[in-house]
Amino acid sequence: MPPRYLAGLFALGAIWGAAFMLIKIAVAEIPPVPLVTVRLVIAALVLGVVLYARGMRLPRHTRLWRDFFGLGVIGVVLPFTLISWGQQFIPSGITAILNATIPLFSVLLSYVWNREDQLGGVKLAGLALGFVGVLLAVGRDGLSLANSGTQGELAVLGAALCYAVSGIYGRRAFGGMPPLVPATGQLSAAALIMLVITPLLGGYPQSLPSTGPLLALLALALFPTVIAYILFYWIMDAIGATRTSTVTYLIAPFGLLFGALFLGEPITAGIVAGLALVIIGILVTNGVLRLPPARGSAQQHNAAEEQR
Repeated sequence: MPPRYLAGLFALGAIWGAAFMLIKIAVAEIPPVPLVTVRLVIAALVLGVVLYARGMRLPRHTRLWRDFFGLGVIGVVLPFTLISWGQQFIPSGITAILNATIPLFSVLLSYVWNREDQLGGVKLAGLALGFVGVLLAVGRDGLSLANSGTQGELAVLGAALCYAVSGIYGRRAFGGMPPLVPATGQLSAAALIMLVITPLLGGYPQSLPSTGPLLALLALALFPTVIAYILFYWIMDAIGATRTSTVTYLIAPFGLLFGALFLGEPITAGIVAGLALVIIGILVTNGVLRLPPARGSAQQHNAAEEQR
């Protein structure tokens, strides 16, 4: 991979990893719903300017706008809101690990929805490793639905599931379209939805937050939302979707690092081991890492080879 694209991947992982830290800072004083609304409005306006500056336009077809709004809900409004709400109760580093389960959910959904791949023993083992890693990272203490921390963790897992659904839906709906167009369309649709429902869900804060949360909100709108989208599609156009997807393995480590450096969040052995299992599970389910065959299976394979 050319060095500039490798550097771009690391920059993208760092920017998306920093999103959880920024949300944690902002949500301390800004409620989740208005936080998401302001973030989306700023991002949609900036991406719209970028889109038009590049000579592209949003389509006018009713079907495409139906998909923009559908993905705006599933892939933007719901996950953004769930993560922001959940981060009121859980550390940003744990959020990053839970968010890393998106590829695990994608494998399950691809099997259920599209029947793209067989869900054999190896993939099931990878899925099991990944979700055991989640349990190890969050710890067994306080795992109760009555516990606000558990509720926050489930909200973030729900967001990861939404992202997995939107990934499959988006490939079907927008295949062959310049990626910046559906990105701008989805964010614009999501911003419109949030502008409508925010007054119905309590509205906006009556007083301005302090400087720190305001700056975190502005950075959240510009960097993990706008700049990251542009960088992501630039890299994907250059090296392809498969190699670009390796950024998944960078986001959670960066999220843990930023949470520790800037928020003082502890990084325990359980968190590190849990993250490692999640990443191994992703690698196994996607066929990048192969588990060693069972002894009996290996002997049968060798016997078959000898017969040949």
